[in-house]
Amino acid sequence: MRAHPAISNEQWVRVTAAMAAATTRGPKGRDDKSFFEAILWILRTGAPWRDLPEGFGKWSRSYRRFRRWALAGRWETLRHNFRRAESKLVLIDSTIIKAHPHAAGALRRTGGQTAQALGRSRGGLTIKLHAAVSERGELVRYIVTAGQVNDVTQAGFLTECGEGEVVVADRAYDSNSLIQHIEAGGRAAIIPSRSNRKVFRVIDSMLYRRNVIERWFGRLKGFRRVATRYEKTLASYVGVVATAAFVVALSGWRA
Repeated sequence: MRAHPAISNEQWVRVTAAMAAATTRGPKGRDDKSFFEAILWILRTGAPWRDLPEGFGKWSRSYRRFRRWALAGRWETLRHNFRRAESKLVLIDSTIIKAHPHAAGALRRTGGQTAQALGRSRGGLTIKLHAAVSERGELVRYIVTAGQVNDVTQAGFLTECGEGEVVVADRAYDSNSLIQHIEAGGRAAIIPSRSNRKVFRVIDSMLYRRNVIERWFGRLKGFRRVATRYEKTLASYVGVVATAAFVVALSGWRA
């Protein structure tokens, strides 16, 4: 039995063009849509790959192709090729992701859990998704780290996207070095001051639109395989995030 189609024919036309731009090798043709819908089913339900409905074909074939694309960075290319025009505002933030016990067990010879961005805290295994999002709610740049990593340590990477005139973040990113880095690039930093600052900075409240990235995280976590990490490897989880972000953009969601 096959699940209800996850995307419309109109959306599939747009997906086909993006997929063609992302790769020139591998299986193509009549099974492309079935493969893409199989990936969406896995992402939305969070179910094990072996539970993929038979109507999508062999689960192992879908998994192997998804894994190849993840290792080759094709899901990220697919997402990037679907971006619209640049925006004025770039909003940065992070969210904690709970890791399922099945995500543990990385081989020590490959760097162990540390190399796979898995951290352990009082709450168990966690990771953190750091993201930069446009004012329209489109993913600009992101990175996945262990859950205990401080937000501001990844802000430099997020803001090096070279996009936008204004960078918006909450007070967790209130750092002199970060603000100087942003302003050195010719952009304004809309970041509230921490309570322990002696001199508070004045910010433009009209540009402080943090709800955009918070709503985007909520939309992304509608995919259960994003909200909980089941993948053992960082490459596979990055593929999950990139695919989910692509589908959010494909759905026409705007902040």
